[in-house]
Amino acid sequence: MLLLGVLAGASPALCEDVTLEGLRDSYEEASNALRLRGRDISAKRVGTISRAVGHASLKARERRLACLRVSNEADGKRLAVAMDGGRVLIRTNKRGRKTAKGYHTYVADWREPKLFIIYELDAGGRKMRKGLERCDGTIGGPEDITRLLVAELRAMGAQNAKSITFLGDGAKWIWNRIDQIIEEVGIDRARVSTCLDYYHAVEHLARVAEAKTFASLIEKRAWLDNMKKLLKKAPPAVFLAELAKSRRRGNAVIRREYAYFKTNMSAEVDPKSRTKTNELSVGSWIHAGIWLRSRRPHLRRRAAEQP
Repeated sequence: MLLLGVLAGASPALCEDVTLEGLRDSYEEASNALRLRGRDISAKRVGTISRAVGHASLKARERRLACLRVSNEADGKRLAVAMDGGRVLIRTNKRGRKTAKGYHTYVADWREPKLFIIYELDAGGRKMRKGLERCDGTIGGPEDITRLLVAELRAMGAQNAKSITFLGDGAKWIWNRIDQIIEEVGIDRARVSTCLDYYHAVEHLARVAEAKTFASLIEKRAWLDNMKKLLKKAPPAVFLAELAKSRRRGNAVIRREYAYFKTNMSAEVDPKSRTKTNELSVGSWIHAGIWLRSRRPHLRRRAAEQP
């Protein structure tokens, strides 16, 4: 039956419908949506099929990694590579009998799922709508996501790309592994640049604006707009000098955010490259909606379900 694509007693067509609807807020909602389409499936059955498809997908990924095929998809292209982490609850059932209501008690621990995305840039540094794009993720550690990313870059022939820009939010587990990725893939370092993700940086600027005192809301917005412009176009030294003017004794928030920029602005590329027709990407395109989905109640994963 597995050779025919049957998983958990469901045909490939049913598996596709169930897994797509399973992305809703709850399995109960997914069950109701399927019922409207003529498929009378309980919420429990939706969960069973979704988990079966997930396990089969992970096994297929491991088989692909074991016999990786290399192509020339990335030849001469500008690529952006971004990694990011989120939060998800991992549910672990406690040992012992069920409660009087028939449920197991459990412990829910926060874990950090990690994603990467590789996408093609146009000459203006923007994401191409129909360009090369790959993404994957894992609930494992930094070494697990690095292994997946290296394999994907090798498969597309990223060593022959015209340029590669690594984007990150400042997390050490990202920056500390870029050299390893470059070496294992065999990328020429002269064609590699690292860049602090613009949208993550703006979030930190917004925290400074909230902690800083302004005479009016208009003044606050003007300051934030000016800092965003400097972040995007000015050399790092100019941006940091302007941000340093906001530091005040006793304001821990501003001092912490200033330290964040001072630590991570070394990841910015040379100012000359940043001002040439904005050739570099300013966003990782890993949307917050992915993490919001991961934190929904029905996606509180059990320990055995971790990808």
